[in-house]
Amino acid sequence: MHTIITKFTLVKPLDQELLRKVERELFMRAKELYPGFLGAQLVQLSETETVSLSFFESREALDEVSSKLAGPWFAENVRPLLAGPVQRMVGEVVARFGP
Repeated sequence: MHTIITKFTLVKPLDQELLRKVERELFMRAKELYPGFLGAQLVQLSETETVSLSFFESREALDEVSSKLAGPWFAENVRPLLAGPVQRMVGEVVARFGP
């Protein structure tokens, strides 16, 4: 299992419209189109700071979803709202607890 962790800061607080778009257009679409996509979570650290955690069966699945769906979607829907650079980390999950 692999994960991608993305931390970003927005110029304004995260709103419900963007959250709905994340769920419908990104998370649900990834699940429909890519069986290697296992799930994702969006964690609000403050009004403007957010971390996204996405989980995949393999590094190949991560790369496919990132390049074909998530990257372009993020560029169109989130990049214009960014207050600074994005921190992106990719790694293999080596221990876990729970579903």
